[in-house]
Amino acid sequence: MRRVFFLGSFLLVAIATMMANENVTPRRSHDVWNRSSGFPGGYVYSVTQTADGYLWIGTSNGLLRYDGLNFTFIRAGDSIALTNAPVQGLATDSSGQLWAADDYTHLFRYDAGLLQGPVPDNGRHQHLVSLVSNTSDGWLLFVSEVQGIVAYAHGEPRLLLDARELPGAPTTAAQTSDGTIWISTSEKGLFRFNPQAGDKHLQQVGGFADNKINCLLPIARKTLLIGTKQGLFALHNDELIADVSPELEHVEILALASGRHGELWIGTAGHVFSGPSKDAETGGRIHSLEELPVSRAVSALFEDRDGNLWIGEPEALERYRDASFNTYLSSAGLPCENCGAIYVGPQQRVWFAPWDGGLFRISHGRLERIEIAGLKDDTVYSLAGGADEVWVGRRHGGLTRLTLQGDTIQASEYSPQSQLASDAVYALYREPTGTLWAGTLNHGVRWFHAGSWHTFTTQDELPSNRITAISGNGQGEIYVGTPEGLAELRNDRWISYRTHDGLPPGQIETIFLDSSHVLWIGTTRGIAFLQAGVIHVPVGAPDALYGDILGIVEKNGWLWITTSNHVLRVKSTALLKEVFVEGDYREFGVSDGLPSVVGVRRSRSVVLDSHGDAWFSLNQGISFLPSSAFAGPAFPVTVRMDGMSVDGKFLGTGDQIRIPPGRHRLTFQYAGVNVSNPDLVRYHYRLNDIDPAWSDPTAAREIDFTNIAPGRFEFQVAASNPDGIWSPHEALLAFEVEPSLLQTRWFQVAAVGVLGLLALGVYQLRVQQLHRQFNIGLEARVHERTRIARDLHDTLLQTLHGLMFQFQAVRNLMTRKPDEAMRSLDDAINETEKALAEGRDAIQGLRSQTIAKGDLAELLMTSSRELAQSATASQELPAFDLIQEGERRALSPNSKNELCRIALEILRNSYRHAEATRIEAEIRYGAHVLRLRIRDDGKGIDPKVLKEGGSAGHWGLRGVRERAERIGAHVDIWSEAGAGTEVQLSVPASIAYEKPRDGFGSKLFAKAKNRAERS
Repeated sequence: MRRVFFLGSFLLVAIATMMANENVTPRRSHDVWNRSSGFPGGYVYSVTQTADGYLWIGTSNGLLRYDGLNFTFIRAGDSIALTNAPVQGLATDSSGQLWAADDYTHLFRYDAGLLQGPVPDNGRHQHLVSLVSNTSDGWLLFVSEVQGIVAYAHGEPRLLLDARELPGAPTTAAQTSDGTIWISTSEKGLFRFNPQAGDKHLQQVGGFADNKINCLLPIARKTLLIGTKQGLFALHNDELIADVSPELEHVEILALASGRHGELWIGTAGHVFSGPSKDAETGGRIHSLEELPVSRAVSALFEDRDGNLWIGEPEALERYRDASFNTYLSSAGLPCENCGAIYVGPQQRVWFAPWDGGLFRISHGRLERIEIAGLKDDTVYSLAGGADEVWVGRRHGGLTRLTLQGDTIQASEYSPQSQLASDAVYALYREPTGTLWAGTLNHGVRWFHAGSWHTFTTQDELPSNRITAISGNGQGEIYVGTPEGLAELRNDRWISYRTHDGLPPGQIETIFLDSSHVLWIGTTRGIAFLQAGVIHVPVGAPDALYGDILGIVEKNGWLWITTSNHVLRVKSTALLKEVFVEGDYREFGVSDGLPSVVGVRRSRSVVLDSHGDAWFSLNQGISFLPSSAFAGPAFPVTVRMDGMSVDGKFLGTGDQIRIPPGRHRLTFQYAGVNVSNPDLVRYHYRLNDIDPAWSDPTAAREIDFTNIAPGRFEFQVAASNPDGIWSPHEALLAFEVEPSLLQTRWFQVAAVGVLGLLALGVYQLRVQQLHRQFNIGLEARVHERTRIARDLHDTLLQTLHGLMFQFQAVRNLMTRKPDEAMRSLDDAINETEKALAEGRDAIQGLRSQTIAKGDLAELLMTSSRELAQSATASQELPAFDLIQEGERRALSPNSKNELCRIALEILRNSYRHAEATRIEAEIRYGAHVLRLRIRDDGKGIDPKVLKEGGSAGHWGLRGVRERAERIGAHVDIWSEAGAGTEVQLSVPASIAYEKPRDGFGSKLFAKAKNRAERS
């Protein structure tokens, strides 16, 4: 370790070295509600809060409820008016019950959204004053001229003092923890009695006979503060103290209240003062007061569970928020936008060094510029200090020590023998013992102890000579941050940690060693921590913690952090364990009292003072968070359903909400009760049977659903407070969407039944149709077989039978008459040829393969060729012509078979029997009818045969007519002897043609095709 000695030179400077400016005060979050900003108006008598978070305001116009968003009048149970009688007193008891008293000495309970009552009493009522307060154990204390003093425990009244014992109209009442009840009157002063001690009468307290008492406030067991027209008094251990606070002497005290963290709130005409209650508790006097300005005379004071102070006034309500930051604004007198490094001394003097140079101090509300030792012209990088000294790290002037002696400052500039004056000191850390560590931008870190300096550089194993942050504790632990890594001083040796040891890449901006010896490291690439010699980067942390970390402090287990665009709080154990639950992380913004969320890149831009307050140097100002802020429990938000609307029509929150059938837009309206910061409340919701899980958190207080199917549903919504803690109970709204006629269950069952019956009917019809078609086909087969049998009998069998007789005759004539036998044999041969032709005709009639294939024209051409080939050699072949008209169309299977057989029969007759020289066939595909004509120029048909329908023993014409009748066709025959024959077959289009499989699609396709062809 190397040792370098420095020479100190001292300058003694008086107050003249400081330039005093105007007063500067921190801005507290302050809100005012009047008629122009939503307050309904009226004189505010009393303010209280119930466990569900609602704020209740008793006014001359009635009882108001405030949820953080809206003021709502509460009606009495038997009233329909928007306003009621004045509510002069409000109190909540130990069970959470809200009580209200009007100006007719009525006492009411709040229940189910209404003031219920009045509570039964002695029945005497006049326009007189009544009071409500709390007993020492939290129950209701009710005082009136006609009821006396009554305590209500668990809702049951107990008369403590008869009304006849009261000396006059009571103005205020209270009970101290020793059981003593204190009552003041408008004209006769202060009285006391203790029912627990057996007192039966009031005892007057001296000293207030000519002094109007406006308010009483018990403090601990033996102290009572008394607000009067002539100032603030106290009874401490039964001793009357008139000079409780010199600042309040002869100032009329209009209201008194106590806070959760030991504050006293004192209301006057145009001011509210706060002081520590422990002063009054111990000695009956208040030694220091802080003043809060208000708009009007104070008529009521109340601190809610979040620490907010509510101030009632005539026609207005004001609030000072506790759970928020107090800020010195650049726009309100602070001489900087970026206020750089800060240090807060034991006397709450705030030192800050603006980014653009100079050094300033805020002391007792006065802004002072420090001009000593050339500080006004230099840039200050870092500040540190102790009880009576401030160390200043400078860009050009090295290091300066300011020693405080009353209102004077003694400056010491430390100039080394080699270049310290010209070396920039960027980071400072002062140990509780007074030892100082100074980190420079080029020459490592220097340690000032016992009047001498020691220097450490990279030669001593520092990662870099450029020092950006220093931290430590009273046990001698020292850590140094640099752009290249972290160094720990252990046993007079430096141990370095770099990126390969787990440190995030990037420069170290800030470090902080907490009380559990965990070092928190803020880098340009996020947060890390060193624990037990190992560096960890938390996994699963919020995204903001992986950005540029500029400042860190730890307070009560919470890390307060600034980044380049966030001010946040995170639970240190959540980072250490890498387990985050609701409430472990929160971000803050302008609505919380901050000037901005942009941190400052300076060593020690976030610090803790000796009182536990956290200070933040930010863009546009300096903010501090009182140690009492966020110290209490984070109360969950009560969420309620305000109602629902259907297509814009509000329906409310009734027990049986029924939505008519049809398509609707359903709007659900809800709100969370948070009187501190309602804009930071978040909601998630779900609609059962519609949403599988909760929605993402949203700030919206209404949500729409459209086209909900019929059924019973339940809308659920929950809310989280600004800390991210969700309410344990959801608000619910049940409703039913009615089905339309077509969606009702009975209609659907009936429709299914009808469809079933229809399907059964269609099935039965189809079965009958198939049965009929089968019978038709079977009958056709029977007729065909019968015809074949007749044809075989009439032709082939008879011919063969005749041939048998002829052959027998030839045999008999061969020996006796050979010539005649030869003639008979020739005749038999001729008959045999005829039999062969008839056999071929019969077989051709049985062939269905030709019929089954091709169309009608192809069949006629093929059959014509076959008939011509089967003709005898002696027979002259006729010429055959085929004519087609119209667009060819496919024939239905049933009609095609019969048409082909009819055509074959007619064509066969023309070839075999007509002796024609020309045969002509004509097919016409009409839109309504299919026509087939076959004509020849043969010998014609005997008119008698036509008339009788055919020759005896022949079945050709009869078969043609029978087939035509079976398919619904019509046959016309024209013939004369020697003039030929013409047969016309007419078949309706619905029977002849095959129907398309999808008529509508085919029609569209046909229309499109026709248009295309026309175009």
